[in-house]
Formats: sequence, structure tokens, C-alpha cells
Amino acid sequence: MQRRVPILAKLLLAYLIPTAAAFGGFGLVAHWVARRALEDELGRRLEQVASAVAAQVTDESVALLGKGDEKTRTYLNLARRLQTLRSATGLGRVFIFAKDGTARVDADQTLPIGEPYFRLSTDGAEVRTAFAGTPSSSVLFRGRDGALYKSGYAAILDDNGHPTEFAVGVEGAASLYAQLAGFRRSLVGVGLGAALLVVLLSVWVARLLVRPVKQLEEAAARIGSGDLDAIVAVPSRDEIGRVAETLEKMRLALRERDERLQMMLHGIAHEVRNPLGGMQLYAGLLRDELTDAESLGHVHRIERELGHLKTIVSDFLEYARRTRPQLATHDLAELCGEIKELCLASAAERGVALQLGSTPVLVACDRGQLRRALLNLVQNAVQAAPSGTGVVRIDCSEHAVTVVDNGPGIAPELVEKIWTPFYTTKQSGTGLGLAFVRDIARDHGARLDVDSRPGHTTFRITFAPTEAS
Repeated sequence: MQRRVPILAKLLLAYLIPTAAAFGGFGLVAHWVARRALEDELGRRLEQVASAVAAQVTDESVALLGKGDEKTRTYLNLARRLQTLRSATGLGRVFIFAKDGTARVDADQTLPIGEPYFRLSTDGAEVRTAFAGTPSSSVLFRGRDGALYKSGYAAILDDNGHPTEFAVGVEGAASLYAQLAGFRRSLVGVGLGAALLVVLLSVWVARLLVRPVKQLEEAAARIGSGDLDAIVAVPSRDEIGRVAETLEKMRLALRERDERLQMMLHGIAHEVRNPLGGMQLYAGLLRDELTDAESLGHVHRIERELGHLKTIVSDFLEYARRTRPQLATHDLAELCGEIKELCLASAAERGVALQLGSTPVLVACDRGQLRRALLNLVQNAVQAAPSGTGVVRIDCSEHAVTVVDNGPGIAPELVEKIWTPFYTTKQSGTGLGLAFVRDIARDHGARLDVDSRPGHTTFRITFAPTEAS
């Protein structure tokens, strides 16, 4: 049996999967575009700062520096100037280097003059561009410490505006990258918020679509169970509304046919009952007039068949005119005890043992109708149990009553048919008994279950608990 997937789940998947894919793709594209734009903007800022620093430094003062000049006035003046510029621009690092990639002046004064800047080797193309006279910036990358880095370079120009053998390098401080990280967080937050909004909107729309379908499903289940009185509401004017209208027309047609059937049964039973009473009367008179045993035996058989026919007519009448149950609180245990007493004679005639196990259980029921249903179940069980060794047990507990027999059981292919009116496997019977039981259980809002196998058949009626129980 294939697993049923609810329509609500299908609609949510139909909404959420494309929406999630669209938002995810949009988010990735937006982040990539924004990252490139921010990187380019940061690169331009670093290039401008590097050019501004380079404009305040003369190549003559840098050229005077050699190895070991870190304590000279020229070096210290240049270092202080770089420190001031770094503080004013919010940079992370400012340094001057030669074309061969060696250090000249560092604002942090940590790298000796003439020592190579190894990081310059990774930005070789950008450094060459700077020495060609065009400020440049490196790509944004993440260092071993997990931080983001980006550098800008600009050559120091001579009096004629030509690039010299020296250049300025600047590195962006952590604060400069905060806006990129902040944008990423904002983008993620907006994406999650939008996704949540879409989820809520999808659930709301899906419920709007599913609710009328569920109503139709419940209406169809009621009609299928025989409840033809509840009106099928038309929830909308779309396709679902047209289905509801069709279902309502079907309900009305079924109810009309059911009413005609009940009227026909009532009419037939009524027309048969009058001559049947006359036939019983004349059979009794004939029995009184006859004296020979053979003729009296024939009359007894006629009276027996007339009695069976009278039972059939009574069943038809009751089936045709049964009313809605009038509910009141009753004790199932007391009712089951009464049923046992009524069936003791027929059970003893067949040699069937009747057992009763019950505890007080209060249920809301129509006592007369429920009595008819239980009496029918117990009588059927007595007839199904093997003569002489049969056992029928009536149990009442936990808002349910069960009737169990040790008969041959019901064939699996017949389990669904036994509830059909006028269907019977007995030579004498109307086929209305279990149909009565089913309808009475349904009208009481109870669940009727049957479990049958050779040697063990159980009928169980389960009621909803009452407030007093």
C-alpha cells in the first residue's frame, strides 16, 4: 500500500523548494556583486591613501637611508610622519619600500632597513603596476590568522611627476572590512527573514487551499458512512466549489432514494402484515378443528413459517421507520446483564455457554436501540457457536462492549459484505440484523470493529467517554 502524502505537504514543498532555490540563488548573486563592489571601493580608497602618503614623502629623504640608519633623525622623522598619516586615515599598516622589495621605513618600526618584505612577492603584479606610475591594490584575501587583508600601493614621484625607485604600501585596518562582514550578516538576516515570511505565507495559503478539500473529504466520509442529513457546504466558487455542489446534489439524490426505499419497505411491510394476521388467525382455527396428527403437523409447519414471515415484516418496518437515537446516560454493564438473561434460553437450547464479564461503564446512548443492537450480536454469536461446545462471552469495560464466540468465523471476503442490508448467509434471515447494528453504532458516534478467524470472532462497539464516566 502506497503511503499517502497530504496535500498540505505537497503545496508547501511546491512553494518552499522553488522559493528557497530562488532566495538562495539571489542571495549568492547579491553577496558576490556586493562583495566585488565593496572590494573595489576598498581598493580605490587604499590606492588614494597610498598616493596621498607618497605625495608627502620625497624620494631624496628615502634615498639617504641605508642599513643601520634606524636611529637617524631622517628615519625617525619619516616614521613619525607615517604614524600620523596612519592614525589620521585609520589604516592598519603604512610602510615605504624600494623597487627590489626591501624595506625602507615602517610606521611600526619593526622591520630593519634593507630587509625584504615577503608579502610583496604575492602582490608582484600590483607592485609593478605601482612602480609604472599607476596606483594599484591587491585582491582581498584571508591570512593565516583568519583576518582579511588588502593592500594598496603607489610610487613616490620625483619633481617631474615620474615614478622613482621607492613606493608606499598601505594595508587596510580591521575596521575597513567590518562593513563587508556587516553587509554579509545583513544579507543573511534579510534572507532568513524573507524565507520565514515565505514559509508563513506558504502555510497560510496552503491552509486556505487545503481547508475546503478537507471539508469535502469529511463530507464524503459522512455520506459514505450513510449520514445523508448533513449539508455539504460550498466553500468557494472555484473548481472546489463545483465539486462541493456536485457532492451536495449526490447527497440529496441518495437521501431521496433512501427515503423512497424506506417508504417502499414500510408500504410493503404494512400491506403484508394485514393478510398475514388473517392467515395466522385462520391457521389457528384450522388447528382447533383438526384432530389427526398428520394434519396437525402440517398446520404447525404453516404457523411456524407464518411466524418467520411475521418476524421479517417486523424487521422491515423497524428498519424503515427507525428514528434518530435519543441519548441519555446509561450503564453498559446493566444492559449487558439484561441481554444475557434474554438469550439464556436460546443458548441453553443449543448447548452454548453464556459468560458475562463487566464493570460499570456509563455511556451516552439510546437504551432501546442499543439493546436491539447488542441483542442481535449476542443472538448471532449463539447461532454461530458450535452446538454443545459453544461459548459466547459478553465483556463490558473501558467504554466498549465486546461479544466473542468460538464459532467457525467469517470468511475474509465476506467481512465487508455482512453490513450490507438484506445480505445474509443464513437459510432463514432478513440480512438486516448487522445493518441495524452498524447504523445504530454510527448514529451513536461509536466505532464498530470485527475481528474474525476460525474459532474466534469478536464484535466490538466503542463509545466516546461521557463526562460522568
